[in-house]
Amino acid sequence: MAWIFGLNAKEMGIETHAFSFDQNSIAATSVTEHHLIDIFDMDGIVNICKEIGIDGVVATTELTIPIAAYVADKLGLKGIPYETSKVIADKYRNRKACKNVEEICQPQFAEVLTEEELAKLNFDYPIILKPTSKGGKRGITVVYKQEELLPAFEFAKSFSGKLPVIVEEYIAGGKEYSVESLSYNGKHYVVQVTEKISSGPPHCVELGHHQPAALSPEMRAKVETAIEKGLAAIGVDNSTCHTEIKIVDGKIYLIEFNARPGGDNIAWPLTELSTGYPYIKGAIKVALGEFEGFDKTMVKPAYAGVFFVVTQSAYLKPLFDVCEQYPWLYKKNFISDELQPLEHNDCYGTNSMMYYSKEGRPDVNGILKELKK
Repeated sequence: MAWIFGLNAKEMGIETHAFSFDQNSIAATSVTEHHLIDIFDMDGIVNICKEIGIDGVVATTELTIPIAAYVADKLGLKGIPYETSKVIADKYRNRKACKNVEEICQPQFAEVLTEEELAKLNFDYPIILKPTSKGGKRGITVVYKQEELLPAFEFAKSFSGKLPVIVEEYIAGGKEYSVESLSYNGKHYVVQVTEKISSGPPHCVELGHHQPAALSPEMRAKVETAIEKGLAAIGVDNSTCHTEIKIVDGKIYLIEFNARPGGDNIAWPLTELSTGYPYIKGAIKVALGEFEGFDKTMVKPAYAGVFFVVTQSAYLKPLFDVCEQYPWLYKKNFISDELQPLEHNDCYGTNSMMYYSKEGRPDVNGILKELKK
């Protein structure tokens, strides 16, 4: 994501500086200067930024949200308040913060730190366990019976470390979506809604994304209202946010908020392809205090998405092998002829087909039938 911000900033004629302790960081190939520094040396980063005269700062991962907020606070720049940033990725805290948002439904939930606390819960199966924060889409397991509970807890703990695990009632049915938004001075703008292809239980990995989501105008409006109120409730005011939801029988269930751009190609390039609006450049303008708002008149609608071609979606392999012949192909990411199981989001290390079209989504099932003839 730092590399993506660097590319977009360069197109805007903006000088960029990235910070990490990785000498081989891909960000170094797109930014003006890459600084070798421990990202947790926040005062060290602040001092460098003061010397340079930085005008804006953005977080590029969940881990760097509080770091970016700290730097912005010390420099008097736009950002999430530092105290808020330290808890903004906490799924349990965010569920509690949204308890009075009528448009958002909540499953039964609790957080646990030990096996003893886990044993005391009295939830009906199935339930879902995942890290409370710092896990992203990792460490997730849907549990259907008692004997699966402890392995799922240990799996989640392997990603959360000393932090708690959140246990939730699993909401079956419906579809998963994510929402890309920009917030500026406490006002919230929904830019795009993505429809997800999920592997489903037990680990619910994402096998693809479609933009725009196939929602009725009424449902889209309900989603926008719910997200705007949810962002206000958790304290996002100057930031991007990638919010994950599930819609079941017209009800919007919160999965999680992530106060950063969506990964897996969602924030870029898919959102820009499907809306015509430069979402990452909008995020840069938010950080610089130059954002001028967003409304639907800025949208030039199109269809964009990505299919990940892995073990769980092996049926796509015949199309993946010949996808270059189709006009909707935007980019093919070839990693290996041998398909691998997808265990967590890894768009750059996974076989994939990205599409872009003004006409609609590719008729994948129809194409596969033709290829079988």
